[in-house]
Amino acid sequence: MNNLQNIFRRNLPVKILALVAAIILWGYVMNEENPSVTASFTIPVETVNGPEGFNVSLDEKEVKIKVRAARSLMAAVHEGEFKATVDLSGFIEGENSAKVKVTVPQGFELVESSENTILVTLESLIARGVPVDIHTWGNPAEGITVAKVVPQQEYVNVYGPRHLVESIAKAAGQVQLSGNSTDFTIKVKLSAIDKNGNRIPDLAVLPGDLDVTIQLAQGLTKKILAVHPKYEGTLPDGYILDSVSVEPAQLEVTADEKILANWKEIETSSIDLSTVDGPVTREVDLIIPDGATVPNRKATVKVRAVPK
Repeated sequence: MNNLQNIFRRNLPVKILALVAAIILWGYVMNEENPSVTASFTIPVETVNGPEGFNVSLDEKEVKIKVRAARSLMAAVHEGEFKATVDLSGFIEGENSAKVKVTVPQGFELVESSENTILVTLESLIARGVPVDIHTWGNPAEGITVAKVVPQQEYVNVYGPRHLVESIAKAAGQVQLSGNSTDFTIKVKLSAIDKNGNRIPDLAVLPGDLDVTIQLAQGLTKKILAVHPKYEGTLPDGYILDSVSVEPAQLEVTADEKILANWKEIETSSIDLSTVDGPVTREVDLIIPDGATVPNRKATVKVRAVPK
């Protein structure tokens, strides 16, 4: 035993230096064979623990990260193994500042991230009833006219973020007439249309399609009439009317000759001028007599008032 201890203690400082040198040499060799390298990745930001009944929008949907790891690990890694998340626990409707948590695989070091916090906006998802508006296009058979367009129901719901839903004026659909001579029913897809006549695809229409019955008749007459906006009230003090436009400016109407004989123009429901103190857009109903058919029962009126 003493001999063994003597062997171990003999030249101990030299042996320690040799061991340290061996470790350094091993680290050098390993670093030369498998050195640390850096790389950059762009990864999507995911949300967790989001509250139900809200639409979530992020001001930054991706983050750029720089990571460091051994070359062998870097060569085998997939971009999907890096995660960037924001925890929405406790967030309320409106704008919220959220911390971005970046998770990297074992053996990797996060060097930097382009975003430490991002702005998260929560908005309530709501439903609202809007009228159904069905247009026809094309022509029925010769001598045949459209007498009536009857959708399965007059109102449907639109569902989505509050600000979009509140901008919707109607759910519209189209029916093509292809030489039809008898009444028919067809399923029509509906789209959400805002007050300026734009289709808003990011909203759900419930139900998304309806059965629409097209009633055809003989002996009716068609006529093109101009659409004329009606007003009530007066402009605010200090303002004058600068311009007025209406879309559509005219419509083709179908009715019995007796109705069309004295029907000179299509009037709209009244627009209150007392609320106009600049450029204003209003969607208004058209005044259509019983027994007459038009392709659209609403019009968009743009009124502009300017200071005197």
